[in-house]
Amino acid sequence: MSEWLNLILWTVMGIGFCGAAIALYGRYRTLPSFLTGPNICKLESGGCAVLFRTPNAALFGVPNSALAVAYYPFIAAGLWFHFPLWILLLASSAAFGMSLYLAWILLWDKLECRVCWTGHVCNAVIWTILFINFVWN
Repeated sequence: MSEWLNLILWTVMGIGFCGAAIALYGRYRTLPSFLTGPNICKLESGGCAVLFRTPNAALFGVPNSALAVAYYPFIAAGLWFHFPLWILLLASSAAFGMSLYLAWILLWDKLECRVCWTGHVCNAVIWTILFINFVWN
């Protein structure tokens, strides 16, 4: 993988991890509306108290953000320890698939969520880089 793609991949994983940690925090605590967007927030206690507590925020019974907090270090460890690329692509395909579904819900319901979109874009970039690397190798 080129140095630029590698740099982009590691940067995006860091951003995605931070976004996931913020979303996980928002599941249990009040999140400031500037992180999610004022249109989605009910602004209880001065911040967002609804978005990360919906049924769609835990598609498999576990908070999506908790899955993401585990996903990004898994991909990082896989790159660091040279896991087979198909394993990383499989994991990123699952994350990207979930992102596509959740992004569709945000668009369909006309919801604004800056943290959510940050994670979805990060997942798309990670999947794209891994896919390109998989096809070229």
